[in-house]
Amino acid sequence: MPAHQKFDLPKRPRQLVGFILLAAIIIVCGVAISRDARAQSEPLRQGQLRAAFSVWEPFVIDDASGPHGIDMAILTELSHRMGKVLVLQPCPWRRCLKMLEEGDIDVLSSFAYTAEREKFAFYIKPAYSRVSPVFYVRQGKNTQISQYNDLKTLAVGSVVDSRYFEPFDSDTSLNKFEASSEMLLLRMLEASRVDVIVGSDANVDFEIRRNNLGDIIRKADFRPDHHNDIHIAISRNSPLMSQTDQISKIITDLREEGFIARVHARYWPASDDAKYPDTPQPTE
Repeated sequence: MPAHQKFDLPKRPRQLVGFILLAAIIIVCGVAISRDARAQSEPLRQGQLRAAFSVWEPFVIDDASGPHGIDMAILTELSHRMGKVLVLQPCPWRRCLKMLEEGDIDVLSSFAYTAEREKFAFYIKPAYSRVSPVFYVRQGKNTQISQYNDLKTLAVGSVVDSRYFEPFDSDTSLNKFEASSEMLLLRMLEASRVDVIVGSDANVDFEIRRNNLGDIIRKADFRPDHHNDIHIAISRNSPLMSQTDQISKIITDLREEGFIARVHARYWPASDDAKYPDTPQPTE
């Protein structure tokens, strides 16, 4: 009988097979470790209220004393009543939105409604505040804005990824310039880099007072007939989606108890939300 012949793989293919097997082992182990880490972290996550914030005075103020303001007071009380630890994550607003969409955080405050955002965010009702869009111009400049169409020939500043009112938000015919905050918009207006800026009354008024800009910047005559209700939003990828009724009940209680009014009276006394709710009269 002819002798059995031994066939060996060439050295290079044997190395390739070895690399493939090693890579497969690493992938399988990595998936197992990842699943185990998620399983171990889930109880910790259940005990937390993970919230992102972007500075937006007077709702979120971040100074030497740390983050505070209307939103911080409400989120702190919300976490207390839910028996959770509040974990705060600062971020630029655009990044905050992305974190909410991906479920990296549970809640985001100072949230105005849009149909696009509703795809990834659940809006808690009732709203806890309301802001109105206002246009601002420089004192002493002959910038007259008495109607919406007057904006057509002007350079208009707005905050990136903010929603004000329609048709402004979707109007591509306007010459818009975006900045990351109301304070930057005010500096742009002060330096005449834009003709007019739009902002929420609470935020821009706060910055004008704090920076003594009242002699330089004024409100334009044109006032849009629009208001934005401000909500807490829950990520649709968050475990808190099973507790939205509880969260809505807590926000309702905070309003009825006068908690929300007291917080607004401290940080934004001109707000309608700073008015205490009517005390029910006893029935005869």
